[in-house]
Amino acid sequence: MQSSQPQESLEGLEPSDPTRIGPYALLGRLGSGGMGAVFLGRSAGGRTVAVKLVRPELAADAGFRARFRAEVTAARAVSGAFTAPVVDADPDGPVPWMATAFVPGVSLGRAVAIGGPLPESALGALAAGIAEALESIHAAGLTHRDLKPGNVLLALDGPHVIDFGIARATDGTALTATGMILGTPAYMSPEQATAAPVGPASDVFSLGATLAFAARGSGVFDGGRPVDVLKRVVREEPDLSAVPDSLRLLVSACLAKEPADRPTPRQVVEYVERMAAPRVAGAWLPPALITAIEEAAAVMAPAVTASAPPPAAFAPAVPVPPTPPPAYAPHTGAQPADQPVPTSPPSGPSRRRLLLGVAGGTVALAGGGTGLGLWLARGGSGKPTDAKSSAHALTDPQRPLGTDVTATPLWTAPVSEPLVQITGEGETVLALSSKNVWAIGRTGLPVWGPLPKPADPLYGSLVGQVVAVSGGVAYTVVPSGSASTSTDRTLRAIRVDTGADAWTLPLPQRTAVNVSVLGVLGGRIYITGMTSTVTINPSASDPKDKFQSRGGPFVWAVDPAQRKVTWAVNITDPDTQYSQGTLFLPSTGAHLMWVSANTDGSAAKIAGIQVGGQGKSAWEQPAPGAGGSMLDAIAQGSRGPWNDGPHSSAGGFFLHVTDAVYAIDPANGQVAWHSPKFPFKAVVASPDGKTVYAAGRGTGLAISVSAFDAATGDVRWAGSIEGLTIGGLGLQSADDTVYLASGGRMWALNAQDGKARWSYELNGTVTYSQIPFWAGGGRVYGMGAKGLVAISATGTTTS
Repeated sequence: MQSSQPQESLEGLEPSDPTRIGPYALLGRLGSGGMGAVFLGRSAGGRTVAVKLVRPELAADAGFRARFRAEVTAARAVSGAFTAPVVDADPDGPVPWMATAFVPGVSLGRAVAIGGPLPESALGALAAGIAEALESIHAAGLTHRDLKPGNVLLALDGPHVIDFGIARATDGTALTATGMILGTPAYMSPEQATAAPVGPASDVFSLGATLAFAARGSGVFDGGRPVDVLKRVVREEPDLSAVPDSLRLLVSACLAKEPADRPTPRQVVEYVERMAAPRVAGAWLPPALITAIEEAAAVMAPAVTASAPPPAAFAPAVPVPPTPPPAYAPHTGAQPADQPVPTSPPSGPSRRRLLLGVAGGTVALAGGGTGLGLWLARGGSGKPTDAKSSAHALTDPQRPLGTDVTATPLWTAPVSEPLVQITGEGETVLALSSKNVWAIGRTGLPVWGPLPKPADPLYGSLVGQVVAVSGGVAYTVVPSGSASTSTDRTLRAIRVDTGADAWTLPLPQRTAVNVSVLGVLGGRIYITGMTSTVTINPSASDPKDKFQSRGGPFVWAVDPAQRKVTWAVNITDPDTQYSQGTLFLPSTGAHLMWVSANTDGSAAKIAGIQVGGQGKSAWEQPAPGAGGSMLDAIAQGSRGPWNDGPHSSAGGFFLHVTDAVYAIDPANGQVAWHSPKFPFKAVVASPDGKTVYAAGRGTGLAISVSAFDAATGDVRWAGSIEGLTIGGLGLQSADDTVYLASGGRMWALNAQDGKARWSYELNGTVTYSQIPFWAGGGRVYGMGAKGLVAISATGTTTS
């Protein structure tokens, strides 16, 4: 949701909408999304603003509130002619909101959809305007991290960069995140795609990709699955033949694979002033876009209804010279430690040097010089090579684990919707989307389904276990009644063999969100989530008093035999500003583990909750190890949403992941052992609980995998496997096999030494939370391109 994005017409307020936010009267809706709505507002003095208002039911979500607060902080830190400044905000109010200067304009993406690629003169002004905006952003100590056509507004006074939803401080502090999607694949830099250090130069790469889109009418890396797009970003040179001669070398230099080879935003502006098409007074955009912008501005007069602009071809136009930008110090950030992608030949000049004219004089771009920039990044196949010998020690983290063997599925069962969880029991596999559940037999034939509405529609497809299976019954939480938007919740017990409801139980807390069923321990079902209660008092004199919210995390214990809630507790912590945390359920034992922290990662704690003592706290300790990034804290758990037994415990210990894997004694919260320091992101125990498997990423294209003795923490084996370093990591363990999933691919590793038996391309979707796959009975099940696939542990067609 973007706070400054205008629409072709202004929609009226809905009955449930407020008529005033802070000092602004709301005139209508500019747009809405899953997280809230954007309104056109006007102050008593006549100032027109775009007001972003968070959905009331999300106000009690500490993680979301932190993301919104960080977005406000980032946007406030930036000032410049080509950004949309924040004029007012209340991120800590009962219902958070933010007001930015209203920019009447159309997005670059829509502009290209209206009339095709921009003419050469407009491209030069676009490049200079965005570069000036980046100067302001970088001068505030930020990187934007999501510069793309949708985040560039074309207005009469030039381009404006908007949406600081995933901006990050240049010192590495994560300010916020959007559903864990840190960038748009086709416009991400190679360092973003490979989890290397990211600085201002990353935004320059995104600028190059955005300019290429404006010149071509399509993205240079677009097409296919996200995983394929990211591979092209990292390894392939783009086709820039459609970029005008006067700008081709500039765009090519911006798209250099190495950050140090890219120009700074100031150098981009200077290049445009020196080399781009001559500029004279007049409109900087073609007539068709001027008309579209004027119609977008009509929302400032609500009585006028603007119609959609007619498609039209661009006519030549010239830009207004850009305003001189402030001084800016060139970026001198450090290079990533790992350099997986070959770039220009060592003996040749970099694209940046050629662009600045210091490699033998000023470059003339007329005639044969236009293809020079494309040659500069070549000099190899672009495929990373591994020159290491095979004589690695078993515990060497650099030991290659990969394989060229591709598995052959036993069968594929058609499933009509993307899956969010796969689980099962015995001979039956359950495949769950956000709307339906299917039961598939061992032969691949349907047993029953689709069964509608198995999961919470607000969050079931994003976080937490949708279903927990035990004793032939699948337990899930669904909205009460027939309305999918109901905030009341019901525990639903579904028979695995028939799909029929065994029983249902209304749950005690109204307006619960983020609800998930962790599993069954000691004959009890454990459910966790957040309460969120927001009331509206329209008679309040102070606008801040109109909304009142309260809530926090909770735990429910349900006895399935008696079909009742045996205890329910709300978790509070006086040391945290906003109550939040993650609950972990062990495979065996008498305690649950609660992990909490402030939204910036401070005041991190672990606590034991007695399962037999009405949820009373048994102990509390400071969380061991250095806290993860703020992004990990906001994401609530550095190893993702699997908090069930195999992913929470091994050898009688809890597993806690921060800067290492820590084994926690459930009796007192003390650390029994910890692994070598490494940013692991996924853990799983072997079926017998004697081994802990962990996976994580450093920099480059490698995923590190290690196996530890669950009793002592001794390293049994370690190694690395080349894989796309973006998206979530998932581990499962069964049948003497460790299954690793990341970036749309799955590997089957020998549990004894970690060597991969086979790999298989899944559906190619890059996911940032739960990766849907499940293993058992000599097989693993995942989401393939055409549905649910079953693969044997050997990777062959012999089950």
